[in-house]
Amino acid sequence: MAIAHRYTRPDQYYINSDEDYGCPPYNSTPDALPPRPWKNQWPQRVDGKWVLVEDHRQREEPHFAAEDVQPGTEYWLPGDTHLSPARRMHTPGPLPGGALTERPAKTDAELLAEAKVTKTAEITAGYDAAVAASLTMPTASPTAQDVTISAAAFAAEDAEGLAYVMQTHATHRDELLAAVAAATTVVAVQDLVVSYAV
Repeated sequence: MAIAHRYTRPDQYYINSDEDYGCPPYNSTPDALPPRPWKNQWPQRVDGKWVLVEDHRQREEPHFAAEDVQPGTEYWLPGDTHLSPARRMHTPGPLPGGALTERPAKTDAELLAEAKVTKTAEITAGYDAAVAASLTMPTASPTAQDVTISAAAFAAEDAEGLAYVMQTHATHRDELLAAVAAATTVVAVQDLVVSYAV
């Protein structure tokens, strides 16, 4: 029995194939389909014959035969950013003009902002570690309780000394933070050395 290959109207894209039972369905042809696989391609009836046209759709079972399944092509358009979700085609055809198949890179401003957040966290953590080390030497890994007890003891024995240590660390921290704020490039931020005198 003959096989009928059905297609859409008016675009005439292939739909499916089935036996015609002696009565070919509307919008169908017995003409053989192009040989598979159809990776990023799909049959279309043009001028009375099958041709393969671009197809970037995501094709999944059960809507498509297992041999025709494909993940589809993700793309972005001019004006999209790295935060923009990937776009997908829903009909056969070429990707839109200017389409990019790789996610847009972050802008220099975004990369600089990320570098500043990272360096600021490093400076803050360094400050906390320097204060803890200054108050608890020679303890190697002081706990929060160690710091609290040592700070109280330091204040009782030498309040001015404690104030000097805290001010020294805070001043250096603020200098580093100011340098981060003033930096205009990622390299300038990354080159800042975070170090406290303990």
